[in-house]
Amino acid sequence: MQHQRIERVDDIPLLLHWLSTMKVQEVIDSIWQPHGNWDGLRYGQLAQLFIAYVIHTQTHTLCTMEEWAAKHRTVIQQCTGWDVALKDTTDDRLGRMVEVLGLSDTDNLRFQQEMGKHLIHAYHLPTDVARFDTTSFNVYHAPGPNASEGLLRFGHSKNHRPDLLQFKQGLATLDPAGVPLYSTTLPGNTADDPLYFPAWIELKKTIGHGDFLYVADSKASALKTRAAIDKEGGSYLFPLPKTGDVPQHLCQFVLNPPTKPQPIFHASSAQQQPSMIGQGFVVHKQMSADIDGSSLHTWSEQWFVVQSCSYAESQTEAWTKRIENAEQELQRIKPKKGENAQELLQRAEKILKGRNCESLFSLEVWETVTHQEKFQGRGRPKADSPRILVELRHPTLSFQRSTAAIAQVLLLAGWRIYVSNVPAHKMSLEQSVHYYRDEWQVERGFHRFKEGSLPALPVYLHLHDRIKGLMLLLTVALQAITLIEYVARRQLAAQQEHIAGLVPGNPKMKTQRPTAERLLSQFGQVHLLIKESDDSVSGYIVETLNPLQIRILDLLGIPITIYAFTFRQEKFKDSS
Repeated sequence: MQHQRIERVDDIPLLLHWLSTMKVQEVIDSIWQPHGNWDGLRYGQLAQLFIAYVIHTQTHTLCTMEEWAAKHRTVIQQCTGWDVALKDTTDDRLGRMVEVLGLSDTDNLRFQQEMGKHLIHAYHLPTDVARFDTTSFNVYHAPGPNASEGLLRFGHSKNHRPDLLQFKQGLATLDPAGVPLYSTTLPGNTADDPLYFPAWIELKKTIGHGDFLYVADSKASALKTRAAIDKEGGSYLFPLPKTGDVPQHLCQFVLNPPTKPQPIFHASSAQQQPSMIGQGFVVHKQMSADIDGSSLHTWSEQWFVVQSCSYAESQTEAWTKRIENAEQELQRIKPKKGENAQELLQRAEKILKGRNCESLFSLEVWETVTHQEKFQGRGRPKADSPRILVELRHPTLSFQRSTAAIAQVLLLAGWRIYVSNVPAHKMSLEQSVHYYRDEWQVERGFHRFKEGSLPALPVYLHLHDRIKGLMLLLTVALQAITLIEYVARRQLAAQQEHIAGLVPGNPKMKTQRPTAERLLSQFGQVHLLIKESDDSVSGYIVETLNPLQIRILDLLGIPITIYAFTFRQEKFKDSS
């Protein structure tokens, strides 16, 4: 008697082939060896399947992978050649695997370095520009007895949830693809400033040289960090934070520029005339810092004083609205019963402080004194009841806009200072702006972790080593989809062609920069027909790949034969 069933194939063969090309299994198995009593799939095989499961289902929940593997068991076995048992992908085994991967920071770094070196070589990744940033991931775990220890701690939440425990994640990527080369999972109360130089050291080890531009946000611009990178022969580009004496320097530069600001243009392929995106000028500085407490390091920097047109417009609009709102609140303020002039003034100052407008208004409070007769004693007064003269004070608030201060604030709108130790003949003002405008590359990886196709939240794991191992595998998944995206875009650019049919409802829309998610979604209607009889099992792919699917595989350099498998297996009967 013959039975038939259908298994969905989708993008699983593509993902497993891609992860195999990335050598995920090989690198993991070369570092982590399972216990002698561990049967079934090795750590590398199980990790590779888990990453494919995460990308395919867009979830990292361990307990649902067993059901997923059972539904696609034949497809997985035909694509990998592995004997996947039903209990190879239970949440217990997955939990143990991610725990082992997160136990040792040394092994973690070794894995990332070996993977990074292979990806750079195998995919010919440019190594001219690298970026690093951090973010926080909040969890809903209840604080334990040792909430001040371990990975999950209270700290400054970038998600505006200081009431939740969190851990921090650092991520370093390569331009132009945004491929992750280094990630680190840290306690939730870790300060960001000390992380940037160690991240640069790890990038240097993975890339194999320090001759790349290191771009990060303002927290990386601590003087010791810049000095340490320069001393080691590295190059950097960081914005200065608007704290300390930086606002004073910025004000002096903008009000009295040493040279005439030059326009900065951004040439778009859709426009024949380049559009102006800002203006700025360069100031050369000689810097010095004591790195280790024993020697003074000196070096030269370029300070790029830049105004972004869009940023200036948004800041001007924000300042104008803020000033108007502060003025309206001051107009509504009325003295309370029994309130004196000092208390009224404090209330007005609190309003301005809340709007960050303390220096933009001048406040004045004065009191009007009146006298009033009052009867003494209780009850209804009589004509001869004793009277006293009471002094009444009526505070009045007046305010006025500080025209000069407001004009200066609006004049400084959109201006920032970027610092770099790259010589002027290697980096111009316009180049520095274009480098920093691509800082979204790291943020896009975080977006995929938080709200995109590789959601790391919510985190159901409680053991800290398991969380570290999970984030390591999610980083590999991010490497996979960013590489798919990069290879497809690079191939389209080399062929000077576009691809259409990726956007639902708009099949004619063309693009030269498709996302990995759109590319993978095109394989959602591929199925495997399995026929099972008493003595054999056979199967074949039902659908023929359409031209768009073939085009995608061609862009990625993947043979179409991964979707052409046909199999027949004889069942062995027990002779007894």
